[in-house]
Amino acid sequence: MSDREKGEKFMQFLTRRSTNVEILGRDSISAPGPAECVIAEAASLGPGDVRALLDIPLALIVLGNPGKNRGEIQTSPLVRIMPARSSPASAYAAALQTCAARDAILASRTVVGALHTQLRTLLSSVPDIVYILDERGNFVYLNESVTLLGYEPAELVGRHFSIIIHPEDKPNISRDIVVEKIRRANKFPDTPPKLFDERRSGQRMTRDLEVRLVHKDGHIVYALVNAYGERNLDMPLLSDVVGQNPQTIGVVHDVSAMHFYQQSLEDSLTAKEQLLREIHHRVKTNLQLVASLVHLQQTDEAPSYDAPSNDAPSASAGVLRELEAQIKSIALVHEALYQSEEVDRVTAREFFAQFCHAAEEALETVGSTVHLQFSADDCPLDPDRLVPLSLALLELLGGAYQTAYEKRAELTVTLTFSCAEGRRRVLEMQGEGILRRADSPIMRALLKYADVGFEVLGKKALNECCRLTVEGQA
Repeated sequence: MSDREKGEKFMQFLTRRSTNVEILGRDSISAPGPAECVIAEAASLGPGDVRALLDIPLALIVLGNPGKNRGEIQTSPLVRIMPARSSPASAYAAALQTCAARDAILASRTVVGALHTQLRTLLSSVPDIVYILDERGNFVYLNESVTLLGYEPAELVGRHFSIIIHPEDKPNISRDIVVEKIRRANKFPDTPPKLFDERRSGQRMTRDLEVRLVHKDGHIVYALVNAYGERNLDMPLLSDVVGQNPQTIGVVHDVSAMHFYQQSLEDSLTAKEQLLREIHHRVKTNLQLVASLVHLQQTDEAPSYDAPSNDAPSASAGVLRELEAQIKSIALVHEALYQSEEVDRVTAREFFAQFCHAAEEALETVGSTVHLQFSADDCPLDPDRLVPLSLALLELLGGAYQTAYEKRAELTVTLTFSCAEGRRRVLEMQGEGILRRADSPIMRALLKYADVGFEVLGKKALNECCRLTVEGQA
């Protein structure tokens, strides 16, 4: 203090309160030694003194108007400004308060330091790669898990993230490239793009971005990335690492094992589908062979020219002809299965187109022509029910061909297949003679085996109508 008498008065007051007191000269203010608090007149403090005292840090009691030093001290919690004529008691009380604030700040710094150490330890132990990018897309922080890519963190800090991205993936996940594409298209995509250097947060942040990363030795690492942007990121716990204005925080999770496992499952499924298609193909080929043998047997059973009636086929030939048609119908189901995109599903439209063509070739005989017309919704059919269902249709069509033969006329049969409510499938048939065998033992057995409902709808002129309903179709 400039006033020595005033300083001694302060000293006597503070000493009586068991306080170690030292009066410092003008030249020693900036180096108070182990002091915890300095009481000084504002006039004796220069800008350099204030900065030096606050950098230590210690409590500072300023008596009088701080004047040109106000800018240095007005925001500091370690400074109390008091009137120049303040009593020692009031200065002592202010010193106690300021020292308490000082102790709290030092304690918080200790806590922050401990948290900083714990955070660094936590990030180093996380198995996923944690990264932070600046506004230019350069790495400013990487945890130790980046060694999964063969790099040490120091090798990538300061370099652009594209160094670890597969070249084919970069145009789809790099912000600059994607934004430029959107700008040229003049239309924002329906689904927000997922970016490695994401700048958005909240609901629009990048989640589960699938990306291929390039290991330092060149092999591919498959990963999922979650990233978000932060324009004014305040991370004091990483301030010594991150630096200023980081823009993207992201986590990279290695899913290579899951990717290769999924790939192996897909390869296995493809191989099994191929095997199943081959099985259906061989079954179809073998059934065609049996059908050919049946056809040859029909030739042997054909009536001779000296038979009583040359145009009337024998009963055994008729049975063989129907057997051939049934075998071909079963073969047709297997052919449709191995040609289908899904080996366990057949679409109704494709199947009934083939079925009608095959039925006309198999059932037609001299003097019995039936034209089949069909319409079908494009919905899947259950192959487990398709074989007995197609055989039941052949049984109904056999009645129409028998009628056509007896009348020596050309008839037309219409098939309409539709998808009803839920998973019901409905097949309606209309034509003359189709109900002749509707109540035969074979027909009843096929309907029961296929779990198909059968309903006679009556007649329209000479045409008979019926409906077959499949409940719970898959």
